[in-house]
Amino acid sequence: MLKEDYIPRLIDKKIRESLEDFTAVHVRGPKWCGKTSTAEFFANSEIKLNTKKQREGFDQMYAADPGLFLEGDKPRLIDEWQLYPAIWDEVKNYADEFHLKNQFLLTGSFSPKTGVTNHTGTMRIVKIDMTTMSLFESGDSTGEVSLKSLFDNPTQKIKVVLKQERKDVSRLIAKGGWPEGVKNPPHNILSYGRQALNDICDTDIQEASGKELSPITTRVLLRSLARTLSQNVDNKTIIDDVNKSGHPLAENTFYDYYNALLRLFVIKEVPAWCPSIRSKTSIRSLPKKEFFDPSLACAALGVNEEGLEKNFRTRGFFFECLVGRDLEVYSKAFDGEISYYRDRLGLECDFVIHLPDGRYGLFEAKTGDKYIKEGIDNLNKFVTLINKYNEENPKSKMELPTVRAVITDEKYGYIDEGGVFIIPIGALRD
Repeated sequence: MLKEDYIPRLIDKKIRESLEDFTAVHVRGPKWCGKTSTAEFFANSEIKLNTKKQREGFDQMYAADPGLFLEGDKPRLIDEWQLYPAIWDEVKNYADEFHLKNQFLLTGSFSPKTGVTNHTGTMRIVKIDMTTMSLFESGDSTGEVSLKSLFDNPTQKIKVVLKQERKDVSRLIAKGGWPEGVKNPPHNILSYGRQALNDICDTDIQEASGKELSPITTRVLLRSLARTLSQNVDNKTIIDDVNKSGHPLAENTFYDYYNALLRLFVIKEVPAWCPSIRSKTSIRSLPKKEFFDPSLACAALGVNEEGLEKNFRTRGFFFECLVGRDLEVYSKAFDGEISYYRDRLGLECDFVIHLPDGRYGLFEAKTGDKYIKEGIDNLNKFVTLINKYNEENPKSKMELPTVRAVITDEKYGYIDEGGVFIIPIGALRD
């Protein structure tokens, strides 16, 4: 169902290939990130289950026979399927009976709780996670530097001079990667992030949790998560921060809210990388909490681009969130996985990208000359540490990183004398 105004996404290729290999593709991601539009691009028929005026008819059809939702030209899009969970089992049973590929596209703005469906759908339904638009997808990156090319040719020379200013990056952080905001630029830069946040607090969190959770407490919790963005804090710290705001939150209740936000793809957990170069006791193994889109963090704190420019520390963490989102989009285009590294001895790396063939890259997100140098120094420390480890453990040597790069909000891109790439976020692509 080709739409003339469809903006191509990097995930399109993976969806196309997955439809050729599986009966169904399940596209998951935040509300308003473009899941439905992308799925419609590949579908020949569709049914949208969140249409309120048709909900009564859907309820009757569901009660009579959930399999009726599957009727239509294939591939068929079933939008917001999780509102009628038995559809999952119907698709699975269809796959078992007919053994056909390219039959269904399922989209959902939140993940059902464990146990809602009877079958996992393994080898029949492939899950693909989608996020908001990267800067390259939205047309805010020149795409002069390819992430994949850095892995394939790690000694290449790059020379980038952008017109993009620091304030432009602040605007992009606050605006977010909402497709509707790309098609129709908002008058208020926070419009889409704020509306998404309102929906999350007022209705979505109750739907995802199945409980009567407080919109006010949800807002307070999101503010706390935004204040500690990219800082690797534990859940107790978050709970204490919420309690200090005058909204008591018990630990067990916190997880009702937190798990619902995970299911809604509002926040995500970036796993820790635990290589053998350090003692296991020195490595921080807690996942790092991030927002799926930095504009949600801006909306939670009520901070626009001018506010970010006035608070350098906050801006740095929010910039890291932006970089994380884009690196995830770009690396997934060639099956990369993201983690982070931080130890108690002070060595850290904001993002580690692992490829299926064993190669990996180390990436720092830094703003300003002082912190760019700090990022370069950190990356060089890794090389020193790995070389030392390999000298001491000749029978279990660790591979050196294929790529070391500092992602910046500056204009200039180059490779330094030590082989570290300095890359403006506004020049990066998959």
